[in-house]
Amino acid sequence: MGVFVDRDQEPDLYRETYEEAQRLIRVSEEVRLAAEKVEPPREEGREPAAAPAEENGFDKLTTSKLAKALGLKTAELGDKLIHAGLVERDGDELKLTAKGKATGGEFRSSGKFGPYFLWPADIHL
Repeated sequence: MGVFVDRDQEPDLYRETYEEAQRLIRVSEEVRLAAEKVEPPREEGREPAAAPAEENGFDKLTTSKLAKALGLKTAELGDKLIHAGLVERDGDELKLTAKGKATGGEFRSSGKFGPYFLWPADIHL
């Protein structure tokens, strides 16, 4: 539904309508921008941060944090975990094996970061 206002026939009404429309757009952009500032951007494929066991009191690390601690790239560690039989490929996904569970590996999923694995900080590959 719309309203037609002819600029030539009703210049005051046209100007007031235009100014109100601009004000509504400006206010709605301010609200949207404020919401964007509050919500941090999500990085795809990023796992939740975990500090080393000494710092946070936990003895398990995410795959990416473990790879960093071992001086490897996450993909390289993933390949080592597959070759060690701790995880296996199921299509595009990785699944924890019985050997992986026995080693102390855990599968977790969070709404913010999606699925990830936790591994003992002192795991030997």
